[in-house]
Amino acid sequence: METDEIREELAFAAAETALADRFDIPADALVPLLFSLRYGGGWSYAAEGLTAISAVTKTTIYDGESRTGYSLEEIFLFVDPVLLHREGTVHRLEKCGSAPARLLVARPYRVRLAARRAIKMTVHPLERTIRTEDLGAAEMEFSGSAAYGIDHEMEHLDGREIHGEGLRVFRFG
Repeated sequence: METDEIREELAFAAAETALADRFDIPADALVPLLFSLRYGGGWSYAAEGLTAISAVTKTTIYDGESRTGYSLEEIFLFVDPVLLHREGTVHRLEKCGSAPARLLVARPYRVRLAARRAIKMTVHPLERTIRTEDLGAAEMEFSGSAAYGIDHEMEHLDGREIHGEGLRVFRFG
């Protein structure tokens, strides 16, 4: 790693660390948010007296005339989340952690959850900006991919692993 890269990495890590102070939350509550930023997808974290999950939504903005676009990411951190409502059923393939292969699972199409604190991070790839805002105590509803992810991460907080059918139940046509 070059000296400039090391400086950039240290500055970025310091900015991540400053978020805990800025939002007055325990640093470990930020783990799901920061993992979503670095590695993508939703994450969960549980320690004594603290739970947190992240959920990601992506919106692609595309200009057909110039044939260019970008995907804006919104990453939500929910501290001490509570699942209030699940609606609908969507069957989908999912893989988690060290599981050897994906499983066919059933997830809700829409979820509503409440959290003691919610923080929203907006990542704009063209501007190369990461904006964060405190949503305070919040109750929010998500549908589609974000809902599936929230349901999955809440399973982890409950100490459950995903269950479903293996790929062998599928038939090639």
